Amino acid sequence: MKYIIPQDKIDKIVFRYLDLNLKGLEKRKARYHNGIVFTVPDEEFGILGYDNGDTLHIYYELINEISDTFGLKETDSKSVIGRWVSDRLQLDVNNDNLKSAGLYGVLTYQ
Repeated sequence: MKYIIPQDKIDKIVFRYLDLNLKGLEKRKARYHNGIVFTVPDEEFGILGYDNGDTLHIYYELINEISDTFGLKETDSKSVIGRWVSDRLQLDVNNDNLKSAGLYGVLTYQ
């Protein structure tokens, strides 16, 4: 049986999950682009990257974790992470500019 859950309820649940799991993100200068990277303390690579004033790069394992935990499609997971970043990190994120990112590249920092 499928249930329809309103977006605000999904946001509330996923935001709480991200608040707990991404607590203490550190803001760093990106190495390969003019942007910023958010890292988990004591990690070599970042989990979120932000550049061009609205483009959000999300580490693919975070997208998969949200998709698997909450049964969301990848696009829905990226959208809810984008809304969380807008709300919690006070960044202007354009839902058309949500990108999956691998372990290296935009997520490295100086």
